[in-house]
Amino acid sequence: MIASERRLYIRRSLEEKGIINLKEVARELGIAEITVRRDFEKMEEDGLLKRVQGGAMLEDVTETAELTMERKGSINNAAKAKVAEYAAGIVKNGDCVFIDAGTSAAHMVEYLAKKRINIVTYNELVVKKLAKPILADIYMIGGKYVPGFSMFAGTVAQDALKEYHFDHAFMGCTSVDVKDRTSYATDADSLAMKKIAMENAAHRYLLIDVTKLERRSFLRFTSTNDFDLVICDQDGTVEPRQFPDNFRFI
Repeated sequence: MIASERRLYIRRSLEEKGIINLKEVARELGIAEITVRRDFEKMEEDGLLKRVQGGAMLEDVTETAELTMERKGSINNAAKAKVAEYAAGIVKNGDCVFIDAGTSAAHMVEYLAKKRINIVTYNELVVKKLAKPILADIYMIGGKYVPGFSMFAGTVAQDALKEYHFDHAFMGCTSVDVKDRTSYATDADSLAMKKIAMENAAHRYLLIDVTKLERRSFLRFTSTNDFDLVICDQDGTVEPRQFPDNFRFI
């Protein structure tokens, strides 16, 4: 792969994720880490990125994250809706439900709002996806607004979230390393909220699509063993029998 192709790949990865890992880029492109490091250096000289320890980021990572969140809302919509509909079927009238940040979990409100339940979330996208009729009572956790991820977080939000108990917590993540049975996140704000919700829930579910499998990110979230189910769409590229028993492909 010539330099211009590598740097186009790096640029597109940055626009999608905001921050990228040097080792991951080298592995994905099948090239030496020193080559990626030189590309980072050249692109930084050209004002295309900012190098950080172990990787690179765009100069305005918040703006990029915001664009990414908007873009994510229209990516893999069919798969996310399929997963969300299946997960919503677990919920019964009278339950208290937590919906995590991100686009995958946000899809659930389209199915849950018609049930007589309590929904607690810090995900602004949940409110944006609401459509009448609404039978559910919805509680939005307030706090520091993080526009890049369409969520409320920070210590105020964390303290508020600690007061709830959930029958079911439906979580999202950035990626899942199946071999290590580890899920990952990309930002510390949502990671803190995720861990509180996990601790306060009787049952926990991870909602993903197949594009998140066999990848790593910067922050470890939790073991996939901690979920009652990891619910994922099936596009024919995976063999379900090769996954742990709590993975459910639909």
